[in-house]
Amino acid sequence: MDILTLELLDVTVFQALLELRSQMAEHPGEALRVRGEDEMLRINVAGFLEKQGRPARLIQQGSQWELQVPPVPSAAPGRVPPVVAPPRPRPVLLLRSAFAPGDRALGRRLLLETLPHLEPGTPWLCLAHQAIELLEDPLAVAALEGLLNRGIPVRVSAASLAHLGLGPLGFAPVPDTEWQKLLAQGGVNVL
Repeated sequence: MDILTLELLDVTVFQALLELRSQMAEHPGEALRVRGEDEMLRINVAGFLEKQGRPARLIQQGSQWELQVPPVPSAAPGRVPPVVAPPRPRPVLLLRSAFAPGDRALGRRLLLETLPHLEPGTPWLCLAHQAIELLEDPLAVAALEGLLNRGIPVRVSAASLAHLGLGPLGFAPVPDTEWQKLLAQGGVNVL
């Protein structure tokens, strides 16, 4: 029996989760193998699979990893499977002001073009670390205000602001322990 294999190389977390969701919808309940190299990507993919009720087994081989997801046992004849609510969007954490590596201007443009595609109902987007630089870019601020207008709160890491000696510039500062705990538990998408 062939196992559906998904190679996640040179993709963002957002792109990877979209592809994974698409493949799971196209092949519901089938065994799945997900491979990649980026550790943050692995954390987010494993968290997504767990929320879907499809826990995965991790196999680490040097810098590469593989998540093996067993097939869903078929329902007994005559039994109606339970209705499962669709997963709720997770919060989003920005740690950089541009997608990297590569051309910084292109990486910034692509990042800003990605933000409007966040799912409605995303609990919040938080800027931390190098992403604080976005507050100094009028185009980035406009993109962040667009999220606010769509009902997605924009937050800013208090420690990152303090480190750079900046004020929140119209966005809510938050204690870092709030997003750090979610990050450590795989409960946030990182762009």
